[in-house]
Amino acid sequence: MTTDGRLTPGFASCSLASQAVFRLALAALSKPAFPFPADFGVLFERDPPMPATLAAMALTLADGLTPVWLSPSLRAASDWLQFHRSVPLARTPDRASLVFAASPGELPPLDELSQGTGRYPDRSATVVLGGVLAESGGGVPVLASGPGVEEERVFEGHGLGRDFMAAWARNRAAYPLGVDAFLAGPGSIAGLPRSLSLNPG
Repeated sequence: MTTDGRLTPGFASCSLASQAVFRLALAALSKPAFPFPADFGVLFERDPPMPATLAAMALTLADGLTPVWLSPSLRAASDWLQFHRSVPLARTPDRASLVFAASPGELPPLDELSQGTGRYPDRSATVVLGGVLAESGGGVPVLASGPGVEEERVFEGHGLGRDFMAAWARNRAAYPLGVDAFLAGPGSIAGLPRSLSLNPG
């Protein structure tokens, strides 16, 4: 909300921004675990009511047919997101197609999210997890391998501890079911398809 009670504007140029963010999201999934630079803040007329990277992904991926769940510290953006994308808000994360968490500490258990079905594995949830990638580095090395990774790739993640690694291992073991994820930070985004293997680096 602005100081006079009005909702904060969305993208400065909706169609151009959405196309740019969507292309970046596809690139991130096609080159897994590689942090793509992304200055999403410049896409907005004013600072959005949630971190710019998460806000840009929400405005790009969500629509009126996509149930969205927001973690506790992001729920102040509910009215803003509904105004700009008319999204249905899921009361519980297991009913959401898109799950946004501000940090690993706010991420619901992956195996409690929508996993898809044997006939429609693509109907699983997609997670967008913030607070994980930092411009300055200093995180915990994570080793990624699997389809789309020619050689083992190491990236730095913040808050991706033992619990997340174990949860992701279970998620991968459920393939072709399971969730896909995007890791986000103030200036970058990385894709984690469900087929990817993650281990401490």
